Amino acid sequence: MDERAVTPVVAAMLLLAVLVMFLSAYNAIVVPSLKQQAEVEHLHAVEESFLAFESDITTVAALKQDLQLSKRIPLGGGGTILDPVRSGGTLRVFEDPGGPLASVTLNGTTYNCNLTNFSYTPIGSFWRDQGYAWQYGYTNVTGGGLQTSLEYPDMDEVRKAAETSGFAASLIGIEHDGQYDENNNYNCTAVRISLVTFEPGERTFASGNGVGTLSLDASVEDIPVNLTATGSSETIGIAVNTSLPVPMNKSLRQKCNETLSEMNGTYDNVKNYATISEDGWDQVTLSFDEGHAPERVTLRRVRVAVSALG
Repeated sequence: MDERAVTPVVAAMLLLAVLVMFLSAYNAIVVPSLKQQAEVEHLHAVEESFLAFESDITTVAALKQDLQLSKRIPLGGGGTILDPVRSGGTLRVFEDPGGPLASVTLNGTTYNCNLTNFSYTPIGSFWRDQGYAWQYGYTNVTGGGLQTSLEYPDMDEVRKAAETSGFAASLIGIEHDGQYDENNNYNCTAVRISLVTFEPGERTFASGNGVGTLSLDASVEDIPVNLTATGSSETIGIAVNTSLPVPMNKSLRQKCNETLSEMNGTYDNVKNYATISEDGWDQVTLSFDEGHAPERVTLRRVRVAVSALG
């Protein structure tokens, strides 16, 4: 056998072996690293979208007007040029299991202030199973059945922030006007109460590896209330839930109590102002003298439907 003919073959085989080893190492080390980096960027985009949508929720609660807002959420990530396979994810919207945050009772009819939660859960992540969940005005990072706050170092700080939450305090607002009557009594003649309530929309689930959307649709309804009609209770009642995991009730309760207490000290037609705490609720009521309740009482109910769209 001519050794000169064998040498190129051996060289080619060695070169091929080196190439195979290189590709194997590339696929085993470099490609997973690139996919992990792409997944990290994907989760960062999800995080930014969650925080932006959290801001939208705060905005709609403050403005109390017809409004539609949405944020796009990348459900999957981790795709690269050499390996375009992507992870997936799910968006869910659901009613808060803790029950209403608060309620307003007018003329025997109760209007609830509900909260809605939403979450993102990864499927087949190339980095780690890190998700996000929004509840009670703040965002959590989730994973492995556990969760921790994204914006605060621990739950003690979450609770401190909840106690002074401007978001919670904005969910119920009370405005009032008065004038003097013929006997020079300064009476309350008009009360306007605004109440923001959140509820899951028609579509509450989206899944895949494309782009999902979290949307909110706020609609305003002005409801006239006749406290002067025969048989009316002539009482305004507000109750705040004190049994939630975080004390969102504190700022809202303080705001409502201060306003009704101010009305009690300002108007001559107020009969009684009372507060009571029982069964996990702090309640405050303001009742008027019989036959002298405000003639113009309006409840502005802002219903915010939160949806997850694929």
